[in-house]
Amino acid sequence: MSSIRRCTWGWLGVLLLALGLACSRGDSRQPQALVHESYVWQRDWSPELSQAVTQVPPELGALRVLARERSGPTRTPVDVAVDVAALARSGREVVAVMRVDGTAPLKGISLQEVATHARAWRAQGVRVRGIELDHDCATAALPAYADWLARERAALGDLTLSLTALPTWSTSPALARLVSIPDGIVLQVHAVRAPTLFTPEEARSFTEAWSRATRRPFHVALPTYRVQLRDGTPLSAEPREVARFLAGLRERPVEGVAGFVWFRLGHRGDPEAWSLPTLSAVVRGEALDPRLLPRLVDAGGGTLDIVIENTGRVDAPAPARLTLSGKLEVLDGVSGYAPRGTSLVARTPPRLRAGERRIIGFVRGSEVAIAAP
Repeated sequence: MSSIRRCTWGWLGVLLLALGLACSRGDSRQPQALVHESYVWQRDWSPELSQAVTQVPPELGALRVLARERSGPTRTPVDVAVDVAALARSGREVVAVMRVDGTAPLKGISLQEVATHARAWRAQGVRVRGIELDHDCATAALPAYADWLARERAALGDLTLSLTALPTWSTSPALARLVSIPDGIVLQVHAVRAPTLFTPEEARSFTEAWSRATRRPFHVALPTYRVQLRDGTPLSAEPREVARFLAGLRERPVEGVAGFVWFRLGHRGDPEAWSLPTLSAVVRGEALDPRLLPRLVDAGGGTLDIVIENTGRVDAPAPARLTLSGKLEVLDGVSGYAPRGTSLVARTPPRLRAGERRIIGFVRGSEVAIAAP
């Protein structure tokens, strides 16, 4: 009996150990929280940008800051006059980025050009993590690119290295070696195919293809900006569309996605990028319903300013038409609005950032009110 009891307890112990190991393995497979970082890509540092850097929403972690460029046909070196003191005050981890224009070979270019900036920033109190190279290398040239990177990587010391990557690289036989060299990869899924800036479906396709091709962790670069093509066509990364891509990843995760890098950090003086409240709302997965409040404000002398205020957290276009009622004597518009009967009409309504207040016209009369847009 004692031997049977010992045998029974022995098998029970093995069973409990197996269950414990299974639970442990299950816990290790639990997905980690995806990190969010941001590019600071402005070439001219204004006081508004310096302020934004020190007021980055808590949802965002590291800042990837453009520090040096090799641009134009001759790839002339250009240093960006970065507000290093603002970076230090932000308390954020920082990655110094060098952008190399074009797809020609990298002869005469070195990562030490940006590594020098990174070390200087660190000496001034910035929490420098490493450097990044933004280079849209032609897919056919990836083998030579990998050779160059391997040589340059060896001289970086304790600085980490990340690369931006194009979705078209996923078909290259050289990809496995290339992604083994840096510490991290940022996959760009915006402005890949003209004339499209961003669609959730295309971004999902790029992300899945990259995951299948590399089987390594990577970040995804997402857009927060508007741009106008040479022919005048406006393109915009709409918060709702980008949020839909993120929601899809939460519902159906893609293996290897470790986080996102937002391009670019906006500020009050940058009307073509999302405001910080909008970026924060998208990252948090909050409702993106606009709140645009039209009202009349006494401007003195019997004149009323016609004002639209965005009282929500999401940037949104103002209404194309506002209709007034009452006994109107004078009605005129500004900021792209023009009078049409008892209405103010804009062919291209201005976009109001979260918290922005804008005068779009003025009116004189009695018993004046604004009807619902």
